[in-house]
Amino acid sequence: MSDFEFSHHAVAYLDILGFSKFVEAAETDTGKLQKLDKLFNEVIPRQISTPTNDESFPSKLGLECLSFSDSIIISAPVDQEYSKNYPSLIAVSIKSIQIAHAILDMGLLVRGAINVGNVYRTDSNITGTGYQKAVCGEKNAINPQIVLTKSAEQDLNIYIKNEGTKFAIFAKNELGQVILDSIYPHPTYLPDPQADVNEYFKQYQNTIIENLAHDDPKAKAKWIWFAGLFNANVRYFSEIKDKSLTIDQELQSIAMNYLNPPAKDSSWMEPFNGPAITCTLKK
Repeated sequence: MSDFEFSHHAVAYLDILGFSKFVEAAETDTGKLQKLDKLFNEVIPRQISTPTNDESFPSKLGLECLSFSDSIIISAPVDQEYSKNYPSLIAVSIKSIQIAHAILDMGLLVRGAINVGNVYRTDSNITGTGYQKAVCGEKNAINPQIVLTKSAEQDLNIYIKNEGTKFAIFAKNELGQVILDSIYPHPTYLPDPQADVNEYFKQYQNTIIENLAHDDPKAKAKWIWFAGLFNANVRYFSEIKDKSLTIDQELQSIAMNYLNPPAKDSSWMEPFNGPAITCTLKK
């Protein structure tokens, strides 16, 4: 009997924008080489844990990362016993955010999608419609964002409804799509978990401002959109204390914290109605 069998997985497909040029430069630039080393040998293998549970979630969830060229694939089976307590979709999302932080630390952006569907995977390969729809979701994404497909969004909403659990790592874009807050400001998601969130965001601000002066209109447009996500994080989260980091741009609105008010300092949200708070990203 063949071992080839499809099963339900949460799958993220991430494309690193501008990665080939970074790799080329890293062959002679020690600083860039060190950032590549951190991404592949520290951030990607890093364990996912919570303050109350430092167990190795990836080993229990079956979470795996594959990488080739400028693409990274993260997957975890949905029907694992442990995934009932810690959803595979959430584990894959958290790992995607950790990777997106590390890539922004390299001065680059990520575009991707997360899907829930059938795949067959080995230690070196993955195939199936669950993976293919994640790839299609990334190809259809216009801006440097990580979008949840309809299947992933449906699974998230079912879990929220059934368990009453609210996750602060999701937002809504200007098209009403659920996306990851790919720079969610939590220390354990940073390239260096012991570092200060504010220092990282100061660095991110400099990177964004430099790229807003890009000569290529298409590249500049990506950074303009991303500046909107950055501004929304600065304005929304109390973890970022320096609100002057907001970048002065005429930007579209992004709804932060899709159905998920933050656990702390949420009293300022009381005058607002609706499941998500929309930050109007204008001066």
